[in-house]
Amino acid sequence: MRHASPFALTLVLAAILPATAAARLPTPKSTTIVPGTSIGGVSPGMSVGRALGIWGPGSDCTAMSVRVRCTWAGPGKQGAAFFEVGTDGKIAQVVIEAGQRTDGTPVYTGPLLHWRTRKKIHLGQSLGTVYKAYPKLVGSGSGAQLGSGTHATTFVSSLGHTYSIIIGPIL
Repeated sequence: MRHASPFALTLVLAAILPATAAARLPTPKSTTIVPGTSIGGVSPGMSVGRALGIWGPGSDCTAMSVRVRCTWAGPGKQGAAFFEVGTDGKIAQVVIEAGQRTDGTPVYTGPLLHWRTRKKIHLGQSLGTVYKAYPKLVGSGSGAQLGSGTHATTFVSSLGHTYSIIIGPIL
């Protein structure tokens, strides 16, 4: 199986991505988080073009050492949503995270707090509530995790509240 080099992947993405727009959060039709599957309709294994179409304009896609990250960041302390693209050109990980104050403490305000699971779990939720909703969660080095591999959902906490929700393997 051949994999695209990071350089080739960056060239392909540069050709299909629009110029960086003003920073703003994604605007998907659905803000549902489906553990093990997707956040706002974007899931691991999806093509970049399809994911960009689902989340809408406003992303800032930047080349990293081996991957590309497409980020939508809200103004001020509203948080961010992003996905990382693997060397195969497909989405490897999808993430939403709360905003931060200048001292690094989380801020649980803004539109991303309305993105939730069917069980009403969202950013800012207490970890106790997350464990009650998903009793099969196990502790991992990154947070409370449901499932594994590309179907893993990790609830990263800060000060006892969900700071970030990740679908896919921890990269």
